[in-house]
Amino acid sequence: MTKVYSEYKGLWVALEGPNSNKVVAFGKNLKKVLKEAKAKGFDLPLMLQAPKKILPIVGLKFVT
Repeated sequence: MTKVYSEYKGLWVALEGPNSNKVVAFGKNLKKVLKEAKAKGFDLPLMLQAPKKILPIVGLKFVT
């Protein structure tokens, strides 16, 4: 996924599926990207918006 994040910063990306990093469509508009992916034969692509900046994720521990 690092390649996807670095190449498509801030854009909507349609991936072939949940276990694939193959990009089938990308762009600034979610509806247009989904329409393009469907036109290519991908009825349920995995959609994500690549972050503009990658930030570290810090886990939290909840105390009850």
